[in-house]
Amino acid sequence: MKVSALRFLLVLAFSLVGLTGCVTAPTTPDGAPLKAKQGLVAFHVTSNADVGLSYGDYAPDPRLSRHRESLIGPQAQFRFQAGEVFYVVPLDEGDYMFNKFTVGNQFAWLQSTNRFKVNANAITYIGHISVRVADKRFGLRAVDRELEMRTYLAEKYPEYFKKMGFQKAFAEFNLK
Repeated sequence: MKVSALRFLLVLAFSLVGLTGCVTAPTTPDGAPLKAKQGLVAFHVTSNADVGLSYGDYAPDPRLSRHRESLIGPQAQFRFQAGEVFYVVPLDEGDYMFNKFTVGNQFAWLQSTNRFKVNANAITYIGHISVRVADKRFGLRAVDRELEMRTYLAEKYPEYFKKMGFQKAFAEFNLK
């Protein structure tokens, strides 16, 4: 009887590890084929620390996404290293929200006001995300630098930039 319980716990543990969210690839090469009903999310990050920002399907009540993430992990996550980087990431069409901001072993849940919508065959600009970490305090905000992003896309992603529509979907990063 004890062996069966142990096997059950091991299977459960490995299942949960397998179901935890994936870390999204930082960028895609220009012109790479996208899946059907997929668009691109474009943003610029400036950070003074290595941080994580998890996201998932939009839920009007953020407790639902927190509960899911607490039980099985994030649906998906961006990992940012200290520095300044532009990201162009393919995502399936849909409504998304950022759920949790992580710095080392500290974290803050985010409110559902940080919603962004990805449309198929479009580039969704979600802003210049600025991260500041000092001691045990941290800040997260998005500002509009659309011209800077359009210039970057025209230079580094000309094929996508010419073929795809461009839209803005800014999120308010309200920490809880």
